[in-house]
Amino acid sequence: MSESRRRPTHLLLIYLLIAMGGPACDTASILPPGSNSGGSTGGNIAGQGGNPTTTTTSSPSATVLEQLSLERLNRARLRPGQEASNNGIALDEGIPGQLVDGPRQPVTLNNLLSAAARQHSQDMLSRNYFAHNTPEGITPFMRMTNAGYLFNGAGENLAWRGTTGTLNEISTVETQHSDLFVDDDIPDRGHRVTMLNGVFREVGIGVVRGFYTNNGVRYDSIMQTQDFGTPPNPPTFVLGVVYNDTNNNGRYDAGEGVASAAVSLGDVVRTANAGGGYSFAVTQSGQYTLQFSGNRSQTLNITRGQPNIKVDLVNGTTIVINLGVGILGN
Repeated sequence: MSESRRRPTHLLLIYLLIAMGGPACDTASILPPGSNSGGSTGGNIAGQGGNPTTTTTSSPSATVLEQLSLERLNRARLRPGQEASNNGIALDEGIPGQLVDGPRQPVTLNNLLSAAARQHSQDMLSRNYFAHNTPEGITPFMRMTNAGYLFNGAGENLAWRGTTGTLNEISTVETQHSDLFVDDDIPDRGHRVTMLNGVFREVGIGVVRGFYTNNGVRYDSIMQTQDFGTPPNPPTFVLGVVYNDTNNNGRYDAGEGVASAAVSLGDVVRTANAGGGYSFAVTQSGQYTLQFSGNRSQTLNITRGQPNIKVDLVNGTTIVINLGVGILGN
């Protein structure tokens, strides 16, 4: 049995799109109680004829493996120094002084970015290549735009691992995260830098399994694409995961998420994805109540544009904000 991995240079693009309008977000706008916007009153999403109504929609989609990847990504962003220590390196290893400790806002899943990421992961497996650009020269930023996502800044990380033996999907995704964070074969540690870029608010993750041939050897593989973005005039995202820590190790692991769990913010109700993840976009400042099933709730005072907030419900009883870091300042 043999194993192999490859990671190309990351791609990062930060620029302003002056002519573009509001964000192309796939999450509903949330208003605080007592505010008005159009036909909406009392913090509700306006129904037909402007009548208040409670809306229930799915959270951004993710497989169990994609939610696992997101949780590891946000763990690194919120506690980068600890993540570096866990991987046996200094945070600025390889790039002295270029990365400093301190939390970065967590990123939320975006369905448009995830669609672009999954398509690229599948395309690389189907056509047996590993690169940011397709054989026709379509770039990551073109793919994001073609998916309908408007961005002020964007970046992409890719990871591939495969084996001629039996592939363990969970351990492969865990290892891919470490590959990208440690980044020891990339001179500018570009994957780590992209992962920890505090500008990004959203991400699309595409984890796809298939066969990939490298140097004449056919590998049972996982291809992972991570497409990062920040929309114009971004809302503040409230995101998190509902899970039961069944192995009592104090962290989220694959298979622990509570799929279809109900979570509400104001009068908008989300059902968690397959990995237990959820997300809301807050477009107006105010005080909000985040409500989980089982009568657990958290009051959040949100100013639009402040850093994203990750709120997890663990074992149905414990609420954890930003992995214990607390609310981040601007």
